[in-house]
Amino acid sequence: MDEIRLSLPQATLIVGAAIGFLLGLIPLIVGIVKKKAKIGVIGLLVATVGGALAGVFISIPAMAIFTWLILREQHVAADPTAESELDPQETKEV
Repeated sequence: MDEIRLSLPQATLIVGAAIGFLLGLIPLIVGIVKKKAKIGVIGLLVATVGGALAGVFISIPAMAIFTWLILREQHVAADPTAESELDPQETKEV
């Protein structure tokens, strides 16, 4: 059987992708726990591809941003169909 030899750029690409994948598991696991798995999967993919292309310079920020997107609380109005508190008569100019 022949030996498998990797050049330095190939090895760097594989190691970066592996590091990105490991870091991408954080938003994936948090996304599954918080029932936002779609964002978690996207975070895993971005961290893996970013790790392959630019190492930890992309994978760490991607992990942090997608984890933040999953953990942040969405502030939604209780009744979006309700009229604003201002009286429409007061806002009109005569």
